[in-house]
Amino acid sequence: MSTSVGIVGCGWLGKALTKKLISQQYSVIVSTQHQDKVEELSKLGAQVECFSLSDSSPSANDFKLSLFKQSCVIIAIPPGIRQGRKDYADKIKHLVELAQAGDVKQLIMISSTAVYNGLDGYIEEDITLDLSSEKTAIIHQAEQEALKFSGETIILRFSGLVGPDRHPGKFLKSGRSLSDPDATTNLIHQQDAVGLLFGLINKPAHSSIYNGSSQTHIAKREYYEQAARVLGLDKPEFTESINNDSLVANKIINSNKIRKFLSYTFAYDDLLSWLSDS
Repeated sequence: MSTSVGIVGCGWLGKALTKKLISQQYSVIVSTQHQDKVEELSKLGAQVECFSLSDSSPSANDFKLSLFKQSCVIIAIPPGIRQGRKDYADKIKHLVELAQAGDVKQLIMISSTAVYNGLDGYIEEDITLDLSSEKTAIIHQAEQEALKFSGETIILRFSGLVGPDRHPGKFLKSGRSLSDPDATTNLIHQQDAVGLLFGLINKPAHSSIYNGSSQTHIAKREYYEQAARVLGLDKPEFTESINNDSLVANKIINSNKIRKFLSYTFAYDDLLSWLSDS
């Protein structure tokens, strides 16, 4: 069990996790790349350090950061693949080097079930990946860098995140069309993502790979049409995608492994009902 936690990348999910940890009397240090966000993040009750991963290797000052003197460090930085970045694995390698030099006992990397793109059927953690697409290969390579950490390493692969300020219907307001109407939705609510992370932090340090996903597995057409109705929007338009990174129609992310390990009950397993309730 870790009592001090460092969070690299305190965005939408990192902030929610920080609030949970602070409420439970944990010592928390979070990082940001932007000096103008320090005051905002400090209001969460955590110590804040400015830290940038823009350089190709850690600087002397990076090794002095208190962030990497915590017993558990959570990596919560986005891959940036949609923005055309291909340096995700380099960033993870950079962070592992800092964790190795610090006092970190447990490293938790928040990854994505997008690593399963191109696969079919019920997806468990030990399935063989299809590395033919660049996106999958980049995420996989980053995970491999995290697994090189000499301490205990957990890879937590989340499905699409929804929750406060991230209602799926808002995605439709820009008039964007959605691809693959018959593809299966794989989503997780912010509260459950935080719940799983908190549960792992409270367990003895160990190494493993876990999926994090609700049991809402319905066609995208049904899900996003309901999301549009809730917000009073027109039905979304769908296009058939020829992108190899798109979801296959019957890919269902199985998260039984972490549910059993943590004896965790999802607050929002039915994310279709949540659409209306929210």
